[in-house]
Amino acid sequence: MPNSPVNLATLELVSIQYEITRSLNASDDLRSLCRRYMETCIRRLSVKAAYLYMPTQVAGDIFSDTEVIHSDWGRVSMPNIAACYPEQISAINTIFNQVFAQPESEKVETQLIEHSGTFYQLFSLSKQAIFILERNESPLPPQVINAITPAVKDLFHACRASLQHSLVVNEVEKRKQAEQQLTYIAFHDELTGLPNRTRLINVLNQQIQLCGQHNNSGALLYIDLDNFRDINDSLGHQVGDDILCLLTQRLKDICNQGEVLGRFSGNAFVIVCPNQLMEQPYLDALLLNVHQCFDQHYLIGNRSIDVNASIGVTYYSASSSDAYTVYMQGDLAMSKAKVSTGTSSVFYQQDMEKQIRRRYLLDADMRTALAQNDFFMVAQPQVNQHGEIIGAELLIRWQHAELGFIPPDEFIAIAEKSGFIIPLGEWIFEQACKCITTLQHKPLKKQIKVAINVSAKQFYQPEFIQRVSALISKHKIKVSDIELELTESAMLEDIQLAVTKITALKQIGFELSIDDFGTGYSSLSYLKHLPVDKIKIDKSFVSLIDKREDSRAIVEATMLIARTFKLGLIAEGVETAAEVNTLSEMGCNEFQGYYFHKPMALSDFIALLKT
Repeated sequence: MPNSPVNLATLELVSIQYEITRSLNASDDLRSLCRRYMETCIRRLSVKAAYLYMPTQVAGDIFSDTEVIHSDWGRVSMPNIAACYPEQISAINTIFNQVFAQPESEKVETQLIEHSGTFYQLFSLSKQAIFILERNESPLPPQVINAITPAVKDLFHACRASLQHSLVVNEVEKRKQAEQQLTYIAFHDELTGLPNRTRLINVLNQQIQLCGQHNNSGALLYIDLDNFRDINDSLGHQVGDDILCLLTQRLKDICNQGEVLGRFSGNAFVIVCPNQLMEQPYLDALLLNVHQCFDQHYLIGNRSIDVNASIGVTYYSASSSDAYTVYMQGDLAMSKAKVSTGTSSVFYQQDMEKQIRRRYLLDADMRTALAQNDFFMVAQPQVNQHGEIIGAELLIRWQHAELGFIPPDEFIAIAEKSGFIIPLGEWIFEQACKCITTLQHKPLKKQIKVAINVSAKQFYQPEFIQRVSALISKHKIKVSDIELELTESAMLEDIQLAVTKITALKQIGFELSIDDFGTGYSSLSYLKHLPVDKIKIDKSFVSLIDKREDSRAIVEATMLIARTFKLGLIAEGVETAAEVNTLSEMGCNEFQGYYFHKPMALSDFIALLKT
């Protein structure tokens, strides 16, 4: 039976509907999906152009700035450059606002609008999208509109799925970028962009493993800038940062054979030389280039600044235990280089290993020693010009069970580096409280003030004042019986914070003195801001003051500063009668040193006070 015109028309509609729907393949890209769909519509429906609009708050940032039009709707059109902008037609413009204001629904609404002989067939889904087909001469027949409406709905659903996929992809990409950024931050220095300590340790451990595979060795250069704190304090941290950045660039320029350059700490840089490069001429040339990085001035603004460095050099191989040990070897060699003037370098020697092992051992044993009360305190009396005891400085001592007496300078320096100085300093403060409590119960002619040293790390702890106040309350002593000694260098680490903390301590009732005065800046510019009570003249200036004019000049200047700011003054390290006489003639009336009394056990000190 021949097909009737009606059957042919129905088959044609089904064919159009099928082909339009089929054009929505599995593409995840919104634009390619829409344009393939629009191309089919233009070809099968004889329309001039097709347009898809979606609100940007639904589509997110998928549309470019040029694609965002009319009240923050984004548009995809076919052809790409359409002759007409339907959204500019008043009747269609009204529909844009209506569609977004309608209650949310899954029903596709259809509307026909004629303008200047052109017909616009609109398909809209509330709050989601508007699809427009532009046709000349005549509108699309109703049966065609009915046939393709489900296909348009499929388009809207496909676009929604594409957007969700894009949002997921974008979110994953953003997270990936964030993770990459976090990873970069974790392994790179913020100021210079160089690998940081964590990254350098990983790199060196990898190089140590490679040494075992290739049966060779590598080298490490540990570069530490000399007196860099002085630059920061006198010229400002910005100048210091500029110098670090300029040095970074100079070092980068010479590291061109696979070396790994990094910033190990504030003013310390490291160069890890790969094992495959390790030949003596190569290392000599690299070391020469590093020295030349400090031969030229650093021009910061209008300032020309000289910078020197101390360089420690050490080798590593498969027999190296780990990166930490190699870095400590470089650090130790660098410390040896510090005793020289100008930029200098020192190679690590095998006999330095004992020092490293000793530092490791003491660092570990200090914690046990504190728990087992192996530390003890001694007192060194302080006297006036008549030899009368006016106070005492309490000093910590350590008698190691195996190594014997450990010099305070040695274990305190290790405690400073490891951070153990904080609990150790708190223990010292408590021992001072106990000493004062003991003195209060003795029949003394007058109460004696005791002084203790406070480390910079302990002093700058946020809870420092609360902790010492709690110990004062616990032992029920007077705050004024304890004098806190701070070094110049400690106070200069953060002068503003130091002023704030010292002021707070003074308000509580503590007396404070500047220890080792003269070894730092001794500058009026900072001293006038610090509400301290006393200056202690460092023993390096007291020694042989009767014979050395330079020491005498420094002490005279210190005395003038003390008189100017109405501060107490005491000379420490006094060992001869000649030094006492010279200091007395100059106007110093308080002393501490071996000439009068050596540090003694607290029991001996109490017995001395009774006599």
